[in-house]
Amino acid sequence: MQREQENRRFRRTREYGPQKLAVNYTVNNGRDSGACEAKLYDFSEGGLGMDAPRPFESGEVVEVEGELKGKAYSMQLTAKGRVIYCRRLDSKAYRVGLAFLEISYRPLLG
Repeated sequence: MQREQENRRFRRTREYGPQKLAVNYTVNNGRDSGACEAKLYDFSEGGLGMDAPRPFESGEVVEVEGELKGKAYSMQLTAKGRVIYCRRLDSKAYRVGLAFLEISYRPLLG
């Protein structure tokens, strides 16, 4: 079976251990909102993948915030992204792909 080639504009990185993200979301046209904690799966300049405890609908806009630490970087990330996909991993987790709409980050010192 031939492996499908990925069609990506940005290179992804996974060179770090599990990192947590705070996720804020608003659904039902702004009528319901909430927050949860997700684990970062991968990220690139264009978006990120995370493992979340709840499903998200394609097209939903969510806000994420967290400290990202790797071999060559350490930063505080704040971003808003649109859900591109959501796949069930098991009974307690969903893999969610976000495309960034807005992003800001600052280096962490120390």
